[in-house]
Amino acid sequence: MDQQRAPGNASGYLSGMPCGVRPTTATETMTKARAFLLAAGVASAMVHAGCAAQTGLDDGSTSPVREVLACTVTRIVDGDTLDCDPVGRVRLLGVDTPERAQEPFGSMATQALTDLIPKDGEVFVEADVEDRDRYDRALRYVWAEGRMVNWALVRTGYAVLLTYPPNVQYVDWLQAAQDAAQEEGAGLWSVDGFACTPVEYRRGTCR
Repeated sequence: MDQQRAPGNASGYLSGMPCGVRPTTATETMTKARAFLLAAGVASAMVHAGCAAQTGLDDGSTSPVREVLACTVTRIVDGDTLDCDPVGRVRLLGVDTPERAQEPFGSMATQALTDLIPKDGEVFVEADVEDRDRYDRALRYVWAEGRMVNWALVRTGYAVLLTYPPNVQYVDWLQAAQDAAQEEGAGLWSVDGFACTPVEYRRGTCR
């Protein structure tokens, strides 16, 4: 499915689901998630058709879909971290945003994440292979209002791809989003916001 942008901020990007993403259980939470995803216009038949046209790969070429759980965002910590009840502290998988000390870029990324979260805070989170990092943060893909927040941050130019295998379920999708954002000069790419990447900043190789 094509990704489209409305003028304005990061929340203007609309996204279809990546190949193979669909709820898989009949629990109350999953029923709620299924209704959410279907309401966003991403029924599995549409996904299957779109994947074949977009990537040349069918659903069998993607990683198995993992459980999607509902939670409520209670705090935005920075551009790639949030608190979500009852999951706890969540580190968005596959992405990296400027550190808070990397001003003004850190604040800009934090605002971009804030703009992507619904006012009621209701989102859905999906794990990959590893559940938590060394800081005991839940590693998750976050879905809100029919889009993957991780993808939207990259596509709008407020995050870069950061991959730690084996958590690579959507790496190709995120890489394509970064390539497009960089080519367009979207978000922080337009102001050299990634001249010193977050990883380089943390290592102290640039400031």
